[in-house]
Amino acid sequence: MRRDFDVFEKFPDGSTLWRASVHGQYEARRKMHELAEQSGSEFFLIDIQAEILLPPTSTRKSSQSLNVSATAG
Repeated sequence: MRRDFDVFEKFPDGSTLWRASVHGQYEARRKMHELAEQSGSEFFLIDIQAEILLPPTSTRKSSQSLNVSATAG
């Protein structure tokens, strides 16, 4: 059974904003990564009906950790 997920953006000040509703976890994660690449903010998914919160993603944090590991070696 494919679930519906809501995609939220989390800003540095801690506020959040609903960005999309997507059917299926794979599509929801794809949308979350797409939005994160455009804004650089942190995003997370919620399945309201099942009360499931999926881990956040942020392209800005990922890029920083890649840069640090590349310069450290």
